[in-house]
Amino acid sequence: MPDDVVRAAAIGERHDIDQEFDKLRRIMESRSFRQGSGLAGEQAFYIYDYPPVQELDVAERIPVLVSQLQTMTPKAADDFAPKVLVIDLYDIAIEALKQRKVLQRVLDYEAKRHRVVSSNAREDKYLSLLNNMLGADTTQVPDIITQRYEEARSQGNADILFLTGVGKVYPYIRAHVLLNKLQGRIDDCPMVLFYPGSYASRSISGSTMTLFGCLPEDNYYRARDLMEMSA
Repeated sequence: MPDDVVRAAAIGERHDIDQEFDKLRRIMESRSFRQGSGLAGEQAFYIYDYPPVQELDVAERIPVLVSQLQTMTPKAADDFAPKVLVIDLYDIAIEALKQRKVLQRVLDYEAKRHRVVSSNAREDKYLSLLNNMLGADTTQVPDIITQRYEEARSQGNADILFLTGVGKVYPYIRAHVLLNKLQGRIDDCPMVLFYPGSYASRSISGSTMTLFGCLPEDNYYRARDLMEMSA
């Protein structure tokens, strides 16, 4: 199998997810990836972007990838099979509402008031509520992620961190904002964001994230595109 996976040019086209996940496995099995070699002091943040229409395909393969990594045979005597911590952002959002003891109130409010569905918080009052509780100006979501990571790390269960569920929490949790807030918090292991959309580097605008392949672009500069790496 060639080292570089040929990717679809347009986000609407389907990728060979099996082939891509095989490359992800080979990259993550590398000790240099897990130790953050060659990053020149930058945090080991990575993005795996994929067509949104293949969300279920990716979701099915993530636990398989986790199992493969955790049961791999190390190539060196002093290496080890890494433990992978998977954090779903939707679960984190629910946990944040539970901690504030407002989950049932939020659910009741949705049933009664969610009549205008929009990604604009001024139009969608329910979104405005969630945005106030979980959005860019709050720290509870990154705090919970950090706590889960630190607990798992202290127990030897977080050599790699997977963040999933990006599409399930849009638009009240934005991926580029969250990544910025996790900067300096997740610094002892590589973190991989599974992103249903496109992450692209352009000479003029820099690196941009486009959720679902159709929403306005968000600028983000600190993560590396996993599929552009050599296995």
